[in-house]
Amino acid sequence: MYFPVAFQVLFLAQLAAIGWGANLRLLSKAGIEVRPVLQLAQLPTAHLNDDRPDDGIHGNVFRLARVLATVTALGWLLSALASSPAMKTWLALLTYIAVAGILVLPQRILCHTVRMQFLGSLIRIVVPSMANPVFLSDIIMADILTSCARTFADLRLVACQFVSLAWRNESSTCSDADMAGALLVAMPYAFRLRQCINEYLNAAPDSAEATRHFANAVKYASSFPVICLSAMHRRAEIEASAGVDKLGWTLRPIFGLWVFAVAFNSLYSYYWDVAFDWNLGHSRSGWKLADIVMPPVSAGSAPVSVLGAADKTAELAIPRELVSPAEALARDTYESTMAKRSFPRWLRPCLRFAWIWLYYAAMAIDFLLRITWTMKLSSYIRIDQMAFGGFWLNVLEVYRRWQWTFLRIEKEAAL
Repeated sequence: MYFPVAFQVLFLAQLAAIGWGANLRLLSKAGIEVRPVLQLAQLPTAHLNDDRPDDGIHGNVFRLARVLATVTALGWLLSALASSPAMKTWLALLTYIAVAGILVLPQRILCHTVRMQFLGSLIRIVVPSMANPVFLSDIIMADILTSCARTFADLRLVACQFVSLAWRNESSTCSDADMAGALLVAMPYAFRLRQCINEYLNAAPDSAEATRHFANAVKYASSFPVICLSAMHRRAEIEASAGVDKLGWTLRPIFGLWVFAVAFNSLYSYYWDVAFDWNLGHSRSGWKLADIVMPPVSAGSAPVSVLGAADKTAELAIPRELVSPAEALARDTYESTMAKRSFPRWLRPCLRFAWIWLYYAAMAIDFLLRITWTMKLSSYIRIDQMAFGGFWLNVLEVYRRWQWTFLRIEKEAAL
């Protein structure tokens, strides 16, 4: 089957766009107002409102995705029918130019607002700035880019093929098995790390928010050893096959370090998905998974003197079911109040979806796909040697990110 890397990259990008539109559509059907949650009114492009409002944001996203998919499908069909490899590459290049031209089209046509929001978000993510605020929509976009990290290296491979064709250098070989490819894979994680550092610097010193942003930054920083060690191992394999390292002694320590790095990154990332991004893992006794990183304030630290002995005695006479959350916190009985609240085990008290099984299934699937995607970043499991193996792993990661985005926005709406 004719399906080169150039069209795989375009297909995955448009699949992610369709998934984003599906997120917005399903959240809207569930009664969740997406615009305030994503802070779209605070964006620099908030004054643009020239798209059709009848079907909401998701309708404009779907409309743009259909146009781009049509252009891509036409380019793929013409490229598949072309007879010479050079013509196939030229048609792929023209397809990329057409897709890019549609996205940057300055005229107020063809979902202009959605296109400008997308380009503006990319600029804010890529351009370093520690002064500007970090919007939730930019955070979600940067996280989507981390799921497309491997695609960045594929784009370098595609660009190498285009340059080789333009310079008529058919003898050159294009490969992503070098440090340049590893740097491209690490770029989305660096963008997201910069956002975490920005939020950490803007948070109050020694506050719970500062602790959370610092711990989140550690998560993205832990991706760099996995990527670098994978590139080092691939380089060591090349040297071993060339006879430079005949004993292969450099592979053993690299493998040991890689196992530790990949285990820490995958487990910590999964923990963060469940405990913080989705705010799940609550027990009925009041403890939650997020307490591992951000322990709650101890009961002894609450100033009891503000109540006084008379108030403390009066507290015992107040029926617990009539105590409001604010009063319960003041009387240091919030945890016992939480214990009486009935909610599904290991989820959270406030859920916006009635399908309880959806949350449990999401946690299980996220764990499996977290591990699978981490393997895709490494060179120890050569899934790329299978027929379109790497492509299907990328498709699974697009699904995992779609699922993550769905519950990430639901969590914000449930707060």
